[in-house]
Amino acid sequence: MRKILLAGATGHLGRHIFRELKQHGFEVRVLARNLKKAQSLFPDPEELVLADATKPSTLEGCCTGIEVVISALGKNLSLRHQGSGSFHDINYQANLHLLQEAERAGVRQFIYVSAFGAERFPGLAYFRAHADFEEALRRSSLNYTILRPAVLFSALDEMTTMARRGHIGQLGQGDKLTNPVYDGDVARKVIDCIGKPSQLLELGGPITYTRQELAQLVCEAANYSGRVAEIPFDYVDTLLPFVRLLSRNLYDKLAFMSAISKIDCVAPSVGQYTLEDYFELETELSG
Repeated sequence: MRKILLAGATGHLGRHIFRELKQHGFEVRVLARNLKKAQSLFPDPEELVLADATKPSTLEGCCTGIEVVISALGKNLSLRHQGSGSFHDINYQANLHLLQEAERAGVRQFIYVSAFGAERFPGLAYFRAHADFEEALRRSSLNYTILRPAVLFSALDEMTTMARRGHIGQLGQGDKLTNPVYDGDVARKVIDCIGKPSQLLELGGPITYTRQELAQLVCEAANYSGRVAEIPFDYVDTLLPFVRLLSRNLYDKLAFMSAISKIDCVAPSVGQYTLEDYFELETELSG
């Protein structure tokens, strides 16, 4: 039985990966910073290591006896999340510390969940952090897998919450395309990659939507019948320099959201679960 270290297990995607690992009979060591969140995982992991990956001294020995490291570790993109640390600190530096510890321990494979289009916007902190770590992983001595999902279904949860509160908007006209992928489908792909040769995979869902169609689906899921406000890109671009002066954290998130709203983000389809299915299930669970 392969022994797996999973970092980022308490996030939306990480929880799916954790469940898939357990269902496939792997022995899982969870690396977590927050004890309360880690204790909410079900079923219990075989081992729990409390550490802050931005501080390499806390990672000492965490990879001992581990064959495969899986990292879904990354900074929360929610505008409401006020956690400390930049994209560079968490998406790049923390993963780099974990990679270095994995190399010292003789880990065979490192599976990393990156971001679709990471190489296209080197000037944006979110993409640069992912791209820089991808490069470090490629240069390492480990067998690696890099997964680049398009928009995860869970990333739309915040829009749904906003719609339920009566406020929802979209950047630009919403004519650009994307194919969101279910977190569970990405998790299953992670499991498929264990023990495979080094590779980079881009992952999308089965249906491609315009951003406007996505907003409409969100509104239907939230039972919101009001107007979807269109926020002009010119307005956002004018506002961003002032936001940067007030909060670099908020600026980096808004700059990322603006950039991806201006382009098509369509990845090869690997997912089976549709966004309509996801919203229907979420509605049933919340009801």
